Amino acid sequence: MAVTEAGFDVEADTQANTLYLEFSGTLSPAQIKQAAAEALTSARHLSEGFSVINDISAFTPPSPEAAKPIEDAQSELKQMGVGDVVRVVASETSAVTENAFARRSRAAGYEGETAASVAEAERLLH
Repeated sequence: MAVTEAGFDVEADTQANTLYLEFSGTLSPAQIKQAAAEALTSARHLSEGFSVINDISAFTPPSPEAAKPIEDAQSELKQMGVGDVVRVVASETSAVTENAFARRSRAAGYEGETAASVAEAERLLH
């Protein structure tokens, strides 16, 4: 398995009313906090019922303590009126990563689906 550089990308598509998130590698606690803040700022440009496509296919899960900003952001997205959520996973995606995101979203009050690619995730939403 190739080592993936740690990073994230956040984009709000106002036309599709969709928040696109992509996480890769092992993010530092500071990067996780920044990613969560950017996700919330971007989501504020969308209308209630917005969708989220979260690509975690190359993400390595952080420690539970470091993941707290993710959990807080998921709760705030729920309060902002998030609609459908699809997580993009790959066959190499850690079950720990996938289950952690699913567990946190359930705790925040919403469920998510999974897809093998962003294109498949977009098809699931439309």
